[in-house]
Amino acid sequence: MANVRWAMVGTGLMADLILRDFPLSENTELAALVSRDTSRAQAKLAEVGIAAQAVTFEQAIADPDIDLIYIASPHSEHFWMAKAALEAGKHILVEKSFMNNAAEAEEIYALAKAKGLFSMEAMWTKFMPLHNELIEIVRSGRIGQLRLIEANFGFLRTFDNNHRLFNKELGGGSSLDQGVYTTTLNRWFAGSPIKHQSTEGYNYPNGVDALAMTSFEFENGVVGRGNSSLGTALGMAARLVGDSGIIEITEAFWNTTDAVIKTYSANSVDAEVEQFSRPRKGAGYVHMIEAVSNSVLAGETENKQHTHEFSLEVMRSLDQTRAALN
Repeated sequence: MANVRWAMVGTGLMADLILRDFPLSENTELAALVSRDTSRAQAKLAEVGIAAQAVTFEQAIADPDIDLIYIASPHSEHFWMAKAALEAGKHILVEKSFMNNAAEAEEIYALAKAKGLFSMEAMWTKFMPLHNELIEIVRSGRIGQLRLIEANFGFLRTFDNNHRLFNKELGGGSSLDQGVYTTTLNRWFAGSPIKHQSTEGYNYPNGVDALAMTSFEFENGVVGRGNSSLGTALGMAARLVGDSGIIEITEAFWNTTDAVIKTYSANSVDAEVEQFSRPRKGAGYVHMIEAVSNSVLAGETENKQHTHEFSLEVMRSLDQTRAALN
């Protein structure tokens, strides 16, 4: 089977995290690393020992040998880069959150489908072996009827308007960077659309959200909590609470290999405790990379594990979260 040839945009944190997973991924070849300064891309490729081209974005989308553009730039660049890549006939994978808002996401997904090209938000958590087994455990009824989901992603960091996390022009703020994880976990494990949500928290003086504590009510009656922050040490763990058990997903919940399952008998406060662990490939990105390449090879325009509609629902929720703080 032929490899899907990828070009990754960005030489920052995401490159540090994911580049070493490309050689471990089947049906995949990292053909190019994209940077406005190709010397930076060359240095990063040499650092990780990958033989690929160092190119500009314009060169990548014009290269007939590149199949897919993986956009791992700041949020402010996602929309125009995704649109340009699709117009050039390239499949796309875009870092989370997919776009700055739901309107942009709808336009990009519609354009991709119209052109018969694959597009997806890079929500790697939904491809992790641990999380997919935990989904089946919840659905099996092992912890009883699911009642409550809690997910926290917050740390204390000094405000710096020059950093993408805090800069409004770069799409900064807690929700787009961290809340996308807490909202995704809530919506995924609830297995039901959001009926209602409410948010408390505060913004930095420049208008980006510093703390967003969102409560969800799902149509099936499950209640959720998704808390994200750049200025509060919330921790990075998650819990799934049922009538007869609790699953604690250890830090950092979005890419961990470990969980604790506690089950209770009626009228007993003592739990039966299982330490639950499932290995991952590489740093954890391999599972998503392979799924994307396989979808492209199969001629799919979206992946059933992380569909356009799911991504859009989360994006709309993040829009509501930020609007509630303004």
